[in-house]
Amino acid sequence: MDGLIQDKKIAEHLAEFLVNESFEALPKEAIDKAKTYILDLIGCTIGASREQQAQALLEVMRLEGGNPHSSVFAHGFKTSAMNAALLNGTMGHIFDFDDDHREGVMHSTVAIFPAVFALGERQAISGRELLRAFILGSEVMIRIGESFLGKSTYKGFHPTGTCGVFGAAAGCASVLRLDANQATYALGLAGSFAAGVMKWRREGSWQKPLQPGHAGMHGVLSASLGGKNFLGARSIFEEPDGVIKMFSMQDEYDYAPITKALGQKWEMMDTSIKVHACCRFAATSVDCVLDLYQKGVRAKDVKQLLVKADNSTISGLCYPTELKRRPVTHVDAQFSLPYAVAVALCKNRAGVAEFRKEVLGDPEVLALVDKVEWEVDPEAEAVYPKAYPATVEATLNDGRKVVSHFDYPKGDPENPASMDEVMRKFGFLTENFLDKRRKEKIAEMVSRLEEVDDIGKLGELVR
Repeated sequence: MDGLIQDKKIAEHLAEFLVNESFEALPKEAIDKAKTYILDLIGCTIGASREQQAQALLEVMRLEGGNPHSSVFAHGFKTSAMNAALLNGTMGHIFDFDDDHREGVMHSTVAIFPAVFALGERQAISGRELLRAFILGSEVMIRIGESFLGKSTYKGFHPTGTCGVFGAAAGCASVLRLDANQATYALGLAGSFAAGVMKWRREGSWQKPLQPGHAGMHGVLSASLGGKNFLGARSIFEEPDGVIKMFSMQDEYDYAPITKALGQKWEMMDTSIKVHACCRFAATSVDCVLDLYQKGVRAKDVKQLLVKADNSTISGLCYPTELKRRPVTHVDAQFSLPYAVAVALCKNRAGVAEFRKEVLGDPEVLALVDKVEWEVDPEAEAVYPKAYPATVEATLNDGRKVVSHFDYPKGDPENPASMDEVMRKFGFLTENFLDKRRKEKIAEMVSRLEEVDDIGKLGELVR
């Protein structure tokens, strides 16, 4: 619990960062990565825009109305900035295919980009301003997440929701050009909307995508109120009643990551692109079974698959056992370790189609699910959350054993997805919604976003 700043509150320190960090001071690598994350999320959002959850939320928000300021992706209309942030943020997370940050244990882009884009479109900001707001908001969100030492989820909190509202408020404070005092208020107010629980992980409910949408929506609100000098708590992060202690697991937290080397070391650059449409905690194990497939292992030849991983993976994705072995909803499947490794070995992939409700009764996959066992690996637990290593050992019917191990899943900074892979993913996700020319225009505009004078031009393409 060390690292507490004595001379000023954490929110004040972050607010000064938001005001003083110029676009020119941002590393080129951070700008380039931000554009990759943005393109990836646009694909995830458009790809999920016709899913049942998206349609239900859309119907509710249409009844609420909203001044037509900000684009709703893939639906051809505008609504209020707050409503657009909620809608786009929710759609972007439905497939659980959007990027995430390992040490922050969160999905950052989906909470922040919909908020800064919606508010920025209303304010007619430039691409440079959008990139700056997105990068700074991401940095704030991720650093707050890192302060929980990877353990907030053990208490049942979803960091994408609990931390996302702070990142969204920070990014929106940048969009609105708030001064340091107003930005401090915005962060304090965001604490009133910090919310997100992990209950969906054991029940297969649809609330998980709402949580980044909620964070984005209330980030817009918090920054807007801060800009009107609506008083927010300056000590929102500090104990005894600040959000860090409140959301921590058994008071295990550290304030230091929030401000250490702020503006010098950019944590947002370590955000990972997902290549599997399931929970990130299962990703390394999925990579292992895909490697086993390449080594010649086939489902029909397997007597047992033993997965060894960290405790967060095992406790979160293997229980209750009955539900994890027989998922009912696509959320159940996304958050089932035995299902994810079984379907990956049977199909040699783990994309969106493999986790849809319609395919969950595949007899080949279910037969293999029953052969999956798991255990906590002390070596994996020792390095969590700085790495999510996994080992999968296949025992074959003829008695042979084939083993695969990865320290980092595909898409992590140490095992990155190539730009070609990112573009293929974008193309796949948008193939039923956009023609080739429009896809090319979106990708081209995002690639030169710092040259765009009004982000409404991008809004026209994604709307």
